Amino acid sequence: MNRNKLYTYKGGPRSIGILAVAHAINFDIEVVETNPQVGLSEEYLKLNKLGKTPTFVGSDGTVLTECMAIALHVASQDPESRMLGPTHMDFIHIVSWMSLCNTDVVKRMAAWIMPLLGVAPYSPEGVEMARKQTGQVIQILEDHLQDRRYLVADCLTLADPFCAGLVSFGFANVFDKEWRAYFPYFTAWYEMVTSLEMYRAVMPNTVMAESALGPPKPSLRSDFIADD
Repeated sequence: MNRNKLYTYKGGPRSIGILAVAHAINFDIEVVETNPQVGLSEEYLKLNKLGKTPTFVGSDGTVLTECMAIALHVASQDPESRMLGPTHMDFIHIVSWMSLCNTDVVKRMAAWIMPLLGVAPYSPEGVEMARKQTGQVIQILEDHLQDRRYLVADCLTLADPFCAGLVSFGFANVFDKEWRAYFPYFTAWYEMVTSLEMYRAVMPNTVMAESALGPPKPSLRSDFIADD
């Protein structure tokens, strides 16, 4: 019998929430280690022509290549759970928060972090702009979470582990102790979600940066520019 499969790599931010929800609802899913930075097989590129992760292949042959679609599909496998919200409007809000984090938050975080890792062109001005823009969008989450424990309704939903997984990249690299002090409600929400058993089953160890990444070494910058 074929199993449901998720093609991704360990700790992939766009896959953490998917796997956490699958664990919570006892949805059987096999992780197939797939890392675009290491290389992709021709077989995989037939499944995902853009060569991205994650990709879901269901036991019935269903193929999904966008993380939000995969997360929503997996969460829907247990109609008794509240992962998709108690009401239809809650479901709409879940999708809204997932979309915000998967686009606006991730885009700004990447523009801040990738140059510091030496995998994108570095300029102090560009990094500083991305840092400020990241803070602006995180402030939306900070304001929303001031008087609530979860992103949607009064219960844990798909939005929480999905969005926490996405921002884990920021907490591990640039959301340091000083930065976190400016966003206490957002940070408390993240710590709450990442301490849940369903999340720990996927990510036993959550990294919280003590100090943010600094500028990359000159050798990393020149190597990237030469290869480009």
